[in-house]
Amino acid sequence: MTIENVIQVIKDTEVATNNAFSASPYLKYAVAADWTAISAYAIVLIITLTLYSSKKEKERAYNVALVIVSIASKKVRNVLYKNISYHKKLKIPMYLVIDEGAELQEDLSKNKDINLVIVPKSFRHDLFGKGRALRYFVENFVKPDFWYVFLDDDNLILNNTFLYEIPYYEKKGYVAFNPVLLPRKGKSYMAYIMDFARYLDDISFFRFFTGLIKKPYVGLHGELLGVKGSFLLEVNAFNKPSKVEDFLFSIDVVKNNGKTWQSNTKVSILSPNSIKDLIKQRARWYSGMTEDSRYAPITMRIIIAVKTFSRTLGLIGLWILLPFVNYYVVALILIPSSLVYWLVYIYGVKKSGKFRYIITLPIFGLLEGFGLIYGLTRIGKREFIVIDKTI
Repeated sequence: MTIENVIQVIKDTEVATNNAFSASPYLKYAVAADWTAISAYAIVLIITLTLYSSKKEKERAYNVALVIVSIASKKVRNVLYKNISYHKKLKIPMYLVIDEGAELQEDLSKNKDINLVIVPKSFRHDLFGKGRALRYFVENFVKPDFWYVFLDDDNLILNNTFLYEIPYYEKKGYVAFNPVLLPRKGKSYMAYIMDFARYLDDISFFRFFTGLIKKPYVGLHGELLGVKGSFLLEVNAFNKPSKVEDFLFSIDVVKNNGKTWQSNTKVSILSPNSIKDLIKQRARWYSGMTEDSRYAPITMRIIIAVKTFSRTLGLIGLWILLPFVNYYVVALILIPSSLVYWLVYIYGVKKSGKFRYIITLPIFGLLEGFGLIYGLTRIGKREFIVIDKTI
């Protein structure tokens, strides 16, 4: 194609687009709205990478404790003991919360590196899963002047920046924070690659609301969820049954006007060991968030809905607009969103070291969609899905 052909194509595109917009004066607004919806991740990502960075002090905080919740079964023995040993270097008190009668209870009671907290079988049968363990800890161990950093038993804190951020934000009245999550490969390369979408979420929407806006309108992670003890007590945290206790807690933060920040600390999260486990994990998130949204303020519900469905709604809008605009306009709408997703998944393929998985990229969005659809079928069912964490 010569330069003259390219120029002619551009001119034809401009004429066709102008004709379409002239035929319907509202069409340009529909195109703009659709472009915004389908490009939401790209827009938010540019804003957060440009405008946000966390602050810290020179001296670290010492009024901090690490709280690990575990089912403490033999299946998680290796990952749990690795977690305990790894985090000794933080030099902060370490609590391990388990259920009475857990398989590893006797062994763990001899471990001098932890403060073992055993949740009695008789405690709060209306609660279940991780939320029940956290509620027992809040009722019996939380002190107002301490910060409690909650962590799953398969996660590893990669740097201690949060210990230097706490003094800065504590002075300014902040009550909670979250880190940036980085996937760590389990037994499935595809699940590992797909988990990089969580990294994209963290540095875009989560950073925008938790960091820039200082309100967790799209939720908080249970991974390295740091909270001031006085706030946990003030809001009576983890006092309702939930599949997603971290999301339910974020609602408490928003309703009580608590301020949050996104820490520069990175946390390594173990990816699911199979695509089946990944879909089950996503399904729990979607069903739990849908159930607990009834407690959220209307503003939070709208933001979550837009964030969850913006790309899907944008694609639907694209099909509706297709007869009214030419394919060059369609391409311009699709490029920003598609580019961000493809880049993050390609980065995941690169990190996996298995370049042949590049051919699986087109199905990742479909698999994430299965998690959403399956989650909607689990709404109202009392269950807390524990996925395979063996290493």
